[in-house]
Amino acid sequence: MKIFYVLCIAFSLVCRGQSEIKPSYIISDKNIKLQKLEKTDDILLFYLSPVQYLGKAQSLIELNYTDYYRYNPIIKNNYERPTDIMNTRYKDDCENVRIFVDINQTTPLSHTLTDFTKITEEEFEAELDRMNLGKKPTREIPKITTYYDGFPVTLYNQENKDVIIGFGNHIPLELEALDKDNNWIKIYDYRRYTCGVGIQYIMLKSQQIATVFQPRLSGSFKTKLRYRLKNNVSNEFEGNINENYFRN
Repeated sequence: MKIFYVLCIAFSLVCRGQSEIKPSYIISDKNIKLQKLEKTDDILLFYLSPVQYLGKAQSLIELNYTDYYRYNPIIKNNYERPTDIMNTRYKDDCENVRIFVDINQTTPLSHTLTDFTKITEEEFEAELDRMNLGKKPTREIPKITTYYDGFPVTLYNQENKDVIIGFGNHIPLELEALDKDNNWIKIYDYRRYTCGVGIQYIMLKSQQIATVFQPRLSGSFKTKLRYRLKNNVSNEFEGNINENYFRN
């Protein structure tokens, strides 16, 4: 009976641990829920992976997609300024950071561009020049937003210390895929900002989770994919990809 009791406790702890890193994400913006979701085979369309949530593990998290470029207010308590010590720490592998990909959920991503059907390039450049001089624009620059199908990737810090998982508002995940010979091939390496001045490290505190949304790629080649952060690898998941990326 004692053995059975211990096993029951262990099983319940495992279940709770699993639920902590598999939250359900709800998009609160009703407008986004009505949008038609596109797919892309372009791995550069969403070059960076902005943090969508960082904090206490919860079973249900309500949020909206955000594309803050560098500074993200939801991370303000998890930023650390770069120092020589921090730079050395970032190069070191971090252990016990679990990465969980959940393709059964849909978390839309948005991509916004200037709508050049409603403004000419000359008018656009003129408005930019005005704003660069500190003047108010004479008209609002028209935008067009496209919504893409995506899924959440959740990172969970199982260590008893803070770990560095990214910088700015970006977690530099690497995408890997199985080729026809059943070899894991790196589709893209970790990505950096074009200019890193003023960018701070993102710290994931013990028992915290961080979430990014990744696009659900299209392509003719169906295979298994996974994400990597340093020496931490996610669960494998089914997906599609353009075979050209294996050759590049």
